[in-house]
Amino acid sequence: MSEWTPKINAVAAGVVVTFGFTMVWNPIPVSWAAGAGLGFTALLVWLGSTPRHVWAWACLFLGLESLSWPLVQMIKLRMSGVVEPTEEQTRDLVGTMFLGIFFATFWLTFAYGVFRWIKRGEQATEPPDAPPPKS
Repeated sequence: MSEWTPKINAVAAGVVVTFGFTMVWNPIPVSWAAGAGLGFTALLVWLGSTPRHVWAWACLFLGLESLSWPLVQMIKLRMSGVVEPTEEQTRDLVGTMFLGIFFATFWLTFAYGVFRWIKRGEQATEPPDAPPPKS
């Protein structure tokens, strides 16, 4: 495999993770989104030694973003000056919490599966331990 393959995958995964980040913090200034994108891409280049590792970390980040989505919505509501949410705002928060937990569970479970798949592949390529010499 070439040296640039993990880097191209890191750029693609960085775009996907940045898209998720901008969805969580919508609306977000373009400069923040660009900074987050560069940060996520740099982190994925650093963490991902193979395309498998890059996408496993990207799935983990998507799961954490999904988990933070309901919390971000509550923070936005508080920052807008709402002390007691209306019934409609409460309904929106409950829906956001359900979807956030659902998608977080999906992405975190998927990332766990990819990391296990990587670990099993690495264990299969290692030579078996030699029996100890008899004296």
